[in-house]
Amino acid sequence: MRTLLATGGIVSAIILPPLHAQSSSPSPTEIAAANNEESSWSPDGKKMAFDSNRADGKNYNVYVLDVASASLNRLTTSAANDITPAWSPDGKTIAFTSDRTGHNEIYLMGADGSVMLQLTHDGSDDIHPSWSPDGKKVIYCSARNNPDQVKAPEGERYEIYEINVGGSQPRQVTDLGGINTFPNYSPDGRRIAFRKVLGKSDSEVWVMDSDGKNPRNVTNNPAFDGWPSWSPDGEWLAFASNRGGSDYNVYTMRVDGTEVRQLTNLKGRCTSPKWAPGGSKISFDHAAYGHCGIMVVTTG
Repeated sequence: MRTLLATGGIVSAIILPPLHAQSSSPSPTEIAAANNEESSWSPDGKKMAFDSNRADGKNYNVYVLDVASASLNRLTTSAANDITPAWSPDGKTIAFTSDRTGHNEIYLMGADGSVMLQLTHDGSDDIHPSWSPDGKKVIYCSARNNPDQVKAPEGERYEIYEINVGGSQPRQVTDLGGINTFPNYSPDGRRIAFRKVLGKSDSEVWVMDSDGKNPRNVTNNPAFDGWPSWSPDGEWLAFASNRGGSDYNVYTMRVDGTEVRQLTNLKGRCTSPKWAPGGSKISFDHAAYGHCGIMVVTTG
């Protein structure tokens, strides 16, 4: 792997198997300008789910990478966009977003791509699924409260919801107005971190109790902060921010917003950090020069 010095550790590119090659060619020939993004670690840290348009350069599908062997397994083959996979705590199920009905809804499937289940049926835009620590619920954000549904998915209101894995009892968690996205539970299930957009150039990381009470801004910075991810011990949050200039990089901080530390110093957009099991590394999306790939930075 090619490594780059970063402010807080070593950044490594995730090496994925090559795209389709012509067998008669002496060397592999790339036929799609693939983007690979939105990583999700399996609970044992041995595999990584992500979405990619590597098949045709257009539609996104869900793949699983075996980290040690670099072997790749494509889980979805729809002509729609299947994105933002999230691994269940027991490693048996993957939640993801798909627009196969004409708008985004949340789906579940087995970790091998089997047993597909549509979890939400809102007729609106449901995105960014994440699991409760006990694996009984999925938390997500929805535009169903948007006063003008025609504007979804770029509407003016997204609220956070949770739903049982069987599809019953969807519950609205926030009633904050505006755009509230990328929710995820703390490891003990008592708190939820999420991104709240406050303006065109201002987004903050917020933390609230799991019932939606006591929402509080923990970044309090005029830059665009977001994409929070809990450390396995529940003491830290990773997030992305452009507070250093026009580029987005990965940062960590205490859950109360103190001890902010910059982990990467790369050109482009480093977003969607995901803490790996064990807490020693964080994966993230790196978009630059018209391409998006998945990278990993050490936290030590």
